[in-house]
Amino acid sequence: MYLLCLDYNNARLNGSGQLLLGSTQTFIDKWTVLDDSDRSLELLRLIVVSCTGTEHLKRIPFSYENLCGAKTRLLLTQNLRVMHNSTDNHKDRNPVATGCTQIDTRGNILKLKQIRKRLFSREAVVMNPSDKSRLGRDFILAYGDDFAIQRSDDAFDCCDTFFRNRYHHSLFSSAVALTSPVAFLELLFFRGAKYKRHAPRHVLDRLFRLLKDYGVLDIRHQSQTPSAAEQLWNALPDSLHKPFMLLLDAVRHALFAFPKMRTPLDVPGLILLHRPDRHCQDDFFINFLTMIDELFPNMQFIITVPEENQPSIPSELLKKKLPLPLLPDEAPTHPVKRKKVDILLIDVDSRIPNLALMKLSRHFKQQGYQVKLSHGAALNRSAREVYASCIFSMPPSAEKIQKLQKFYGHSLQLGGSGVDVTKRLSEDIEALPPDYDIYPALDDRAIGFLSRGCPLHCPFCLVPLKEGLPRQVSDLQTLLENGRRKKLILLDDNLLSLSHADHLLDEMVSQNIMVNFTQTLDLRFVDRHRATLLRQVRCSNTRFTRNNYHFSLNDSRHLDFVRKQYDMFGFTSKDNAEFVCMYGFNTTLAEDVERFRFLRSLRGAYVFTQKYQPIPGGPPPNMENFFEGDADRLLTELIRIQFTQNMKSMETYYRWLSRKYAEVFGQLHMPLVDTIFRYNNRQFKGRYIETMAGLKK
Repeated sequence: MYLLCLDYNNARLNGSGQLLLGSTQTFIDKWTVLDDSDRSLELLRLIVVSCTGTEHLKRIPFSYENLCGAKTRLLLTQNLRVMHNSTDNHKDRNPVATGCTQIDTRGNILKLKQIRKRLFSREAVVMNPSDKSRLGRDFILAYGDDFAIQRSDDAFDCCDTFFRNRYHHSLFSSAVALTSPVAFLELLFFRGAKYKRHAPRHVLDRLFRLLKDYGVLDIRHQSQTPSAAEQLWNALPDSLHKPFMLLLDAVRHALFAFPKMRTPLDVPGLILLHRPDRHCQDDFFINFLTMIDELFPNMQFIITVPEENQPSIPSELLKKKLPLPLLPDEAPTHPVKRKKVDILLIDVDSRIPNLALMKLSRHFKQQGYQVKLSHGAALNRSAREVYASCIFSMPPSAEKIQKLQKFYGHSLQLGGSGVDVTKRLSEDIEALPPDYDIYPALDDRAIGFLSRGCPLHCPFCLVPLKEGLPRQVSDLQTLLENGRRKKLILLDDNLLSLSHADHLLDEMVSQNIMVNFTQTLDLRFVDRHRATLLRQVRCSNTRFTRNNYHFSLNDSRHLDFVRKQYDMFGFTSKDNAEFVCMYGFNTTLAEDVERFRFLRSLRGAYVFTQKYQPIPGGPPPNMENFFEGDADRLLTELIRIQFTQNMKSMETYYRWLSRKYAEVFGQLHMPLVDTIFRYNNRQFKGRYIETMAGLKK
């Protein structure tokens, strides 16, 4: 976001007025310089008050009544800011937003739900700053003229829900301690130099370049291990500690606010600096400004500087402009006409292309109809006929179905395993080849069934009810369109249960095709000959980017048999053998730990966890004695079991387990919580703890 304008009424020093930032329809000044008066400091504080969520402001030790003018009137601030789709999560077509904050005579901060007074002539969307931990929105940093240097270790664990108030703390209190530079450099070296993660690497590369370009320090060829962080900090001249303390703190917040961006220093935002000249000695002030300008090339800066020092600021710095997103005056004025379609196909919840919809598309296109594919709960009044397919009977899918039924009424034709396991396509449509045009992302991949059905009757599975006994329904030539495609996503329920499965595997080997066995390979139907054939088949993941085998392990029974069957393949640590492990059905925590520990002992094996979803009429989960035994000891053992791949899938299981632990014991298992947030979404850790894994509001 960038700030376009600030309006204020009844401020103690500035009274009522407006701060306009130099901008046109397409550009805004990158640098705005104010004098060093107390009135300018108040303006910076009013910007923070106006653009920051009220809950965050309440946690800053500052008496906000000191900003109010007349004690009988309220202080009202209103901002006009422009939002960026890439960082501000702003989905509205109008990128201009406004927010209002009111401070009463006792210093209480109130966020206004509606604009009480029209302060701006420009049309804008009412969007007050967020109080939640979604840190990408309204990214503003603010620094005062003095702060303490944090000497102790900074854990960076984000356990505080409102750690974002550190963004502005020093502007209101000089006693605040900013990020520990040594601890942060250790973190950067660990993630960026040692493990070469993109964002920390990006940060280190830019920092190293600036340090060298400005003659401060050349460390590109020095050790970049975590233990070298303190040596690097101590190598800086003492006079540079404070300015670099501020730079590293700003870098740290950008890195943490945008954890999924590869180049977090390039994000747009706003940085407020009060008297940055006081941090700099030996004429380093101008170098500091140019360094922070290069460090954050897309940041807007508003700074206060004594008038006598302003002429020394380079003119090329003050002339810099930042491009603005498309403003309303430039937006197209004519309405976008929605093209009418004859047949609307809705893929409600498929995780892979929906084969039934692909066959329906072929059927209707052959009759000359226009067909459109949409996803989720797509609403389109122009469609003449609507066909929706729902695969899963989960609450999110059910909500989408309800929305579709309410909108389309009786005109909606609904099918799929998630709503009716007996409903299927007519034989003539089932026999048609799929229409690959509606899923262009498939590219050269084929998808379909060689066989349907399974001879087993697992209580959690709908295949016996829906498909019956195994039988062949197609052949490789048909699925691969007579050799046009060389990659096959195979949807078969249990291919190896066919008596002539060896013949089909032989064909795959002879035709040298790549196959993804989406529904896994059943080890119960593997012998040494089949294991040899499968090792010759080019088994792949769904995207066909690497070799991959897919198996299942839904309980801890017969593990010796599983090991015996698995050993027939001769897998090594370089192979990728994924085991789908269902949880939340009839296993205990002890049995889950036993499964995962067992799989960790198999060479090349790793886990993909999948929560049990009851089928219509199926058995409910049996979780009555899930935590029997020493739950804390088992959880400690669990989080020590680390796989080299797909730990993100395990994170999903950890979250389910953490919530269930909180439900049973009334508290969080903190080592498990630390494990959940070790790598991903640390900015939400505080809210997770505060709400007891979502059990409390």
